[in-house]
Amino acid sequence: MASTIKVCDIMTKSVPVVDNETSVSKVVNLMAEKDIGYVMVVMQNKPTGIITEHDLIVRLITQNTATNSVIARMIYTNPIFTIDQNKTIPEAVQMMNHWGVKHLPVTGAQGELVGVLTADNIIVAAPEKLAELAELYKPGYKRVR
Repeated sequence: MASTIKVCDIMTKSVPVVDNETSVSKVVNLMAEKDIGYVMVVMQNKPTGIITEHDLIVRLITQNTATNSVIARMIYTNPIFTIDQNKTIPEAVQMMNHWGVKHLPVTGAQGELVGVLTADNIIVAAPEKLAELAELYKPGYKRVR
């Protein structure tokens, strides 16, 4: 079943976005307000990076950096790996495992951001893929930096 489900059918369509120059203070407030663990960074509606809770911890808190003195492009994960909205769940799982990521920005025909596919989206839509995604949830899994 999962082999026929397209990314666009299960992705999160309402994606929180900021631009490269947004203060991290605003990013943190947006994440808290929306109760989410990531924010996409875009330029001209094309994804340039992603900021996750992990990025905030590793790049700010461990370095005692104030959120009001840093902008999004200084801490986002880049390069990012995107997936076309017409790809299938197995293709997405393969990408996530290969790159060690739990979030894939989803792009349309012109490379524009149309959504985000998360490992959680896949687990809900195709629980049979849980075992394939398990590596991503183990402590110390490879992270792209």
